[in-house]
Parts: sequence; C-alpha cells; structure tokens
Amino acid sequence: MIDQLKAAVPNLPEKDQDFARSLLAAASRWRGLTDKQTYWAKRLIDKAAGKSAEPEQISNNLAPILRLFQKAASKLKHPAIVLSADNMPLRVTVAGSRSKYPGSLNVTGLGSFDNRAWYGRVTEQGTWVPGREAGEHAPKIAGVLRRFAADPAAVAGEHGKITGCCCFCNRPLDDKRSVAVGYGPVCAENYGLTW
Repeated sequence: MIDQLKAAVPNLPEKDQDFARSLLAAASRWRGLTDKQTYWAKRLIDKAAGKSAEPEQISNNLAPILRLFQKAASKLKHPAIVLSADNMPLRVTVAGSRSKYPGSLNVTGLGSFDNRAWYGRVTEQGTWVPGREAGEHAPKIAGVLRRFAADPAAVAGEHGKITGCCCFCNRPLDDKRSVAVGYGPVCAENYGLTW
C-alpha cells in the first residue's frame, strides 16, 4: 500500500498531496500505518485513480437535531449536546456565523477548542458529512446521530442513565427524577422535550 500511495501522490490535488506525504512520513517513521491512516491512504489511492474519494454523505434526515438546537437557541447562548459512539465521546454544537458553514452542526470530540477532534458536520439540510478525523468511526457516529434524531428523549435518557450526566448541560444528575429520566427539567424545557 505504501508504494501505491507514493505512486498516487502526483495524481492528487495539491492539498491531498500534502496529506499523502504526511501519511508516507508517518509510515516511514513508525514502520507502517495505523488502521486510521490505512483507511485514508486507501481513500487517497482511490481518488488518484479517479474513484470518488469525497466523504460519504449520509442522507438520513437529521433535521430533528437541527430543530432541537433552534429551540434551545431561544434560551441558550451556546447550546451543545454530548453523546457517545461506542465509548467515544461526541460533542454536537452549532457552527458560528464566522464558520465556513454557519448554522450547520459540528460533531467533535471533547476537550479544548484547539485540540479536539473534528469528526464532521450535519448540514442545514440534515445530512451527515463525515470529516477526515472520523475515519473508520464515521458509520458509528452516523448511527448515533440517526438514533438521536429519531428519538432524542430516549437517547438523551440512555446517555444520562449510563454516564450519570445530562447530555445537554453535561452536569451530574443528582435529583431522583432526573436520574430516572436521564436529563433534568430545565434542559428538557430548553430543548423542547417531555420530562
């Protein structure tokens, strides 16, 4: 695969050439590629060969998640939702007005702004577009987003019961009823869910 990637570099757009060279440097330094790097090397090789290497867009209707954020925006300055895809924490937030895609939803890892992984976005049309860092986790992330869009109360409740924290405000649940539901009454009102 390393030889295929080396041969593919000249046939890639300039930005992809830089990425391919970084993968080759990593392979040289660590004597091989990780699973995630292998995934992206295959995508680049396919792109150089003229096969579609654009991120797969999952057209399942995720518009209900956008509506939750629109509802919350009337009461919260920076609404966010924390979910989990197979123990991989996900943070969903609205892209700001200075973003390339304002109004879309960013799906990231946790942590500070400078060093959190960016997994992709939900467009304003409700389509999931995975980013480079999603790699092989993209289908799992899409599955969690589909489940959340279909039944936000149930998925939010599961998250709260498993983690002991509300997925909306990320605070510990300490009231008996909130623990039983999986999120609190204030967050339920903010996001338009029953409690």
